[in-house]
Amino acid sequence: MNSEFSQIFGLRGGTIIYNLNMIGYTYFVRSRSLSLWRQCRRFQVSAAAGSKGGGGPKEEKVRAIPFRHHVKAAEKTFEQYHGHGFFSVRVSSAGPPEEIFLPFWVASATVHTEVVQAQIGRNVMRTRMNPSTRRKETVWETDWAWVPAGQQFTRDYIPLGHPGLQIYASHKYRRGFVNGMCTGQALEDTTKFSYELLDRPSYRELDRAYQTINRKVDPFTIFPTTALRLATSYIKSQEETYVDEYLKKTYAADQTRFLKLNVTLENVKLSPVYYPAYIYTVHYLGRNLRTFINGNDLTVGGLKVYNWERVAAVSALGMAGVMTATGGVGWGGMSGSLWLGIVLPTVVTSLFTMYYPLLSLRVRDWMRQREIARQAHDPHMWDTDWTAAYDAFEDEKRYRTWRAESEYSRSSQSAAGTQDPKGYYRALGIDRQATTADIQAAFRGLAMKHHPDRYADAGEKAKATERFQLISAAYSVLRDPKKRKRYDQTGQS
Repeated sequence: MNSEFSQIFGLRGGTIIYNLNMIGYTYFVRSRSLSLWRQCRRFQVSAAAGSKGGGGPKEEKVRAIPFRHHVKAAEKTFEQYHGHGFFSVRVSSAGPPEEIFLPFWVASATVHTEVVQAQIGRNVMRTRMNPSTRRKETVWETDWAWVPAGQQFTRDYIPLGHPGLQIYASHKYRRGFVNGMCTGQALEDTTKFSYELLDRPSYRELDRAYQTINRKVDPFTIFPTTALRLATSYIKSQEETYVDEYLKKTYAADQTRFLKLNVTLENVKLSPVYYPAYIYTVHYLGRNLRTFINGNDLTVGGLKVYNWERVAAVSALGMAGVMTATGGVGWGGMSGSLWLGIVLPTVVTSLFTMYYPLLSLRVRDWMRQREIARQAHDPHMWDTDWTAAYDAFEDEKRYRTWRAESEYSRSSQSAAGTQDPKGYYRALGIDRQATTADIQAAFRGLAMKHHPDRYADAGEKAKATERFQLISAAYSVLRDPKKRKRYDQTGQS
C-alpha cells in the first residue's frame, strides 16, 4: 500500500501529506473501508516522520501532543484573542479552522557558564564646577570597576520552562506567529505519534463544514543541526541576561558592560514533537493573516489587526489637546496647528495602523528567507547522537526542580573572587541582600525539612545530619550582623 502511493505520486517523505489526506478520505467515503483508511493514516504518519527516505527524524523517535479541546473552544479562544482591547478589531468568526500537526524540535541541555570578564557600574551624583557658567552643578556619573573573573554557573535548560527551546521545524508558516503556541504546558501530554491521533470527532451537532475537515501533518523541513544552532543562540542570550542581573544584584550595581562569557553545553537533546494546531485564516487587504491555537491547552499566537478608525479618533483628540495646551505648532497660526499638529499626525498614525499587519508580514517573510539561506550551510543530517525521543516524564521532573529552585541558588562559584566561599548563602537559598527576617524564615523551613530525626534509614539520616550542620553553621554566621559583615569581607566566619 505504501509503495503504491509513492509510485503513483512520485513524491517522497512528508511532501505528500495533503494529497494522501484527501485521497484517503475519498477512498473512505466510497468504500467505507476502515482498514484502507487506517493504512492511509499509517502511511501519512510514516511519511511525516521521514521514514520513507524523504528526510526527517526516525519514526520511532517522533512524539506528538494530542488534540484535547473541542473545535468550538478553539473558536471562542480565537474570538477572545482578537476581540480583547479597545483598539482590537473584533472578528466574530473566520469559519472552520484547519486542524494540523506542526513539527517542533524540543531542546534541553545542561549549561555551564564562566564569566571571562565584566565591569559593573554604580551611578553616583557629584557636584562639579561648570567652566562655562562658573557655577557648581550636580551631575550623574558612573563609577566602573572590574569584577573578579572565573565565576561559574550551572543551569538546566528545560523546554517547559523556556518556550524559546521549542523550535518550529518547518518553513511553511512564519515562526514568530507559531511560537505563541508554546507558552503553555502542552508538552506534559506528549505521547507516541500514531495514526490514531489523526482521527477526530464527528461533530455531528455542528455544520457540515466542521464535519468534513481532515487533520493534516506538516513535515519536518528544518534539520536538527539548524535547531541546535537556534537553541544555542537562545541559551547564550539567556545566559547574558541572567549573569547581567546576577552581577547587578550581587554587587549592588546599576549597569554592566564588557560582559564576556564562556558558555558550554552538555547533555544536549533534540526531540521531534508534533504540536496540535487549529489554524484560523482571516483575509485582510489581500493577504491571509493566520492565528494558531494549540489544540491541547489553547495557547494562542498570531498577528492581530487593530481598528484604525478608533486609533485615528484617539490620535485626533490627543493632538488637539496637545495643541490647545501648548498654543499650537508656532507656524501658520490656527491653520498650521490644525493641519500640521492634528491632521498630519492623525493620518500618519491611522495609515500605519491599517498597514501594520502587511508590513509585519513583509519583515517576517524576509527573516524566513534569511533563515532558509542560513540553513543551507548547516549539515544535512537527520539523526545524530543528540537526537532522541522526547521523554515527558523525565523533563517533567526536571521542570518541577527548575520551578522550585531559584536560578541562582544552584550557581556554583569558583574560589577565585567568590562572594560565598563557604556556601552559606547557597545553603540557605538566599542572596547577599537578604534581610535578617529572610534568613530566619529560610532557616526555619530548611531546618524542619532536613532535621535528622525525620529519617529512619541510617544513610538518609547521615546525609540529613550533614545538611543540617551546614544549615546551622550558615545561620549562626549570617544572623549575626558582625559575623556576617566579616564573612562578606574576608570569607572567614
